[in-house]
Amino acid sequence: MSYNRGRRSNRQSRRRSSTKKYEEEAIVLEVMGPEMNRKRGKYSDQSIMQVVGTSWFTLLEVIPEDANVVMLGDTIKLGKDERNKVQTIIGRIGYDDLTRVAELQLDDSITQIVEEREDKFVNWLNNSTPISLRMHSLHLIKGIGPKSLKIILAERKNKPFESYADFEERTGIGNIKGLLKQRIMDELTNEDEKHHLFTRNYHKDRR
Repeated sequence: MSYNRGRRSNRQSRRRSSTKKYEEEAIVLEVMGPEMNRKRGKYSDQSIMQVVGTSWFTLLEVIPEDANVVMLGDTIKLGKDERNKVQTIIGRIGYDDLTRVAELQLDDSITQIVEEREDKFVNWLNNSTPISLRMHSLHLIKGIGPKSLKIILAERKNKPFESYADFEERTGIGNIKGLLKQRIMDELTNEDEKHHLFTRNYHKDRR
């Protein structure tokens, strides 16, 4: 009995670890020299970068190895096994912590990520599931109502969507990239949002 419980415990532990939402890379939103740094303590005299992860749109502050060689829009590596241009990851921040420059850059960066990771988002459109008996996760995308949902479910059952263009042509829903981007922004800017389809939940008191 104890052996079986141990095996179940190990399996559950592996499942939990495999679902952790780590960022392997990020896009630079802002580079602040020490004179712009508002932090106190050991980071008070450091240059700081604000970045957004490309997998879960996690907003982070990091210490660069050399702030003089980093530009806005650069993609940097954050992984434990592969890291470049980053000395230290300070931690997560919220949307309200972004500078004005970072806010503007975030808009462009999300557009870039949605375009470059088309396969990921089309896969989500093909495999998204209900949240409850009354709500499907697709309903959380503005522009997708009950009628559109029926069309999407019928079309993807007949044949999975292959691209954004294929999705738009077969469902009649236009600008799906813009709708996905809006959903991502809603999740990042609304701290009270209950459902996170594409981002990591964040609370200032629980980073």
